[in-house]
Amino acid sequence: MTTTPYSSPPWEVLLLVAHHLDAKTLAIASCVSKLWSISMSSDHLWKPIFTSNFPSLSTLQHAHSSISFHRLFAIGLTASKRRRQNPAKPKLSLNDLVFVISVSTSDSLIFTLMTPCDEMVADPHRLFRFDIEISDSKWVREGLEEVKVTWNVILRGWKAVFCMMDSVGKLGFQAGSEGWFSVELPTPGCCQNVVASSVVADLKLGICGGKERDGRVRMKKVSVGILNIMDWRYVSLEDGLRYLHHFLHPDS
Repeated sequence: MTTTPYSSPPWEVLLLVAHHLDAKTLAIASCVSKLWSISMSSDHLWKPIFTSNFPSLSTLQHAHSSISFHRLFAIGLTASKRRRQNPAKPKLSLNDLVFVISVSTSDSLIFTLMTPCDEMVADPHRLFRFDIEISDSKWVREGLEEVKVTWNVILRGWKAVFCMMDSVGKLGFQAGSEGWFSVELPTPGCCQNVVASSVVADLKLGICGGKERDGRVRMKKVSVGILNIMDWRYVSLEDGLRYLHHFLHPDS
């Protein structure tokens, strides 16, 4: 019995079969031999695969005509995998942070509070949003006043500070009313998509009154958070912590 030496099928046959293969099978087939590697890397095979999988990248070949569609598919696949990866867990935790919030008029401090974040009630949906009760707010007469609102985030041990808000605006002191303040936040100085670039520090004041105080009112609650104005939703707790990390730990 004689053995017939193995020979690769003709180039034309390889290409005919290859047109029916998917990207993964083409990549495996290209490892068989040098001839197969050349055949399975043909632009005729990879162009339709590339354009169907990554239509948004289809103009890249016009910018650099010498780059193969095989290579474009590889970098497109790598980019898509990175986009699907879950971001790393934030390096900060609520245990690391303290909120310092104050409201004042031109001639009087209404309240100031310093609250460790781990002592605040967590949002049930794990959003970067917190409600804080105010116990020592000054009683003031009803009316419209110009106030200054500040919100700073302190890294425990007073190692760093990030100013979330330092704003001046009008506030109506009336029982049952609310005062709302928002300030655009800077974009993190990095390439990671931590949060959308259009985010604001959001602060809301709740006001209550009492007949025993001759119509005077006081602030009973402050709510703070980071709001994404692209969809008007609060960012997740994890994304908020990642965002603050870039300003409280800029070198890590």
